[in-house]
Amino acid sequence: MQSWKEEDLYARVFYNALVAMEITDTKGNIILVNPAWCDSLGWTSNEAKSLNVQDIIPAEEQQNCAREIDKLASGTVSNMRKERRYKRKDGTYFWTDLYSSVLFDDSGKVTGILDIFVNIDMQVISEKVQGELFQSLENMNRELTDANMNLNRQAKYDSLTGLYNRWVMEEMLLKESIRYVDIQRGFAVAMTDIDDFKKVNDTYGHDCGDKVLVKLTQTFMQKIRIADSVCRWGGEEFLFLFPDTTEAGAMIVVERIRKSVEEMTIDYKGNAIKVTITVGICYYDAHNHPDSKELVKQADKALYEGKTSGKNKVVLYQVGL
Repeated sequence: MQSWKEEDLYARVFYNALVAMEITDTKGNIILVNPAWCDSLGWTSNEAKSLNVQDIIPAEEQQNCAREIDKLASGTVSNMRKERRYKRKDGTYFWTDLYSSVLFDDSGKVTGILDIFVNIDMQVISEKVQGELFQSLENMNRELTDANMNLNRQAKYDSLTGLYNRWVMEEMLLKESIRYVDIQRGFAVAMTDIDDFKKVNDTYGHDCGDKVLVKLTQTFMQKIRIADSVCRWGGEEFLFLFPDTTEAGAMIVVERIRKSVEEMTIDYKGNAIKVTITVGICYYDAHNHPDSKELVKQADKALYEGKTSGKNKVVLYQVGL
């Protein structure tokens, strides 16, 4: 049976290993490297002996590297593992999986450090690409979510006033008509128009007109119940829905809204803007239960009656208008 000297065995392992190995002193000066190290970094074994570990790593990692060498040299730790970038002779860098272990002399004193590393450049690059791809997908998903939310909002709300738009109100009217069959409680619909709104736009400009619309919206929201709804029907027209109410109750609320608008003054660039509204209201109950489209037409007829009879008033729909 062939016997091996321990020193010879260690030397054979060191020089024939497929992974890169370097031995340094406690200051990081390279004492010995194996052929795999030379293949990985491009320096000869003689050139390597003139290098310090700090010479073959990026500048931004040198401070951390010095601290790690101190920990190993002082015996604070006996080994450590980390990922480190090494610099080749041609100036290019590559990532490694590095394992460092201290070397002792016969008296137990730390005399050097053995570094063993393998090239994991492709793994790191792959992880980086995956990370960037994941982040990109996350960003895209966030943008799509935001876009969908914006589209959903645009589909339901008026961009200027923030009120429901016409299409949402049409659906609400249909649902309220169906709900009436179950609960047998009347509801009211009120079509509202700003009197002579064109004069406001022509005199002060559309920015002023927009401010009037927003101010009226705020007033409307302050005067209606939580259960009530209002939408911007189009242009200067608004449509109210008052569920679970009486005809008289709806008239009181609408008259309160009309009076609040009449008393309101809107300041626009030093100009005191006064506007009024005309409202046509119809009531849905056992005596009057048309489909939702006809219901809106009834409110519109009452509105027309109010417009042609002086404006700034509330008119209740009656058969024959």
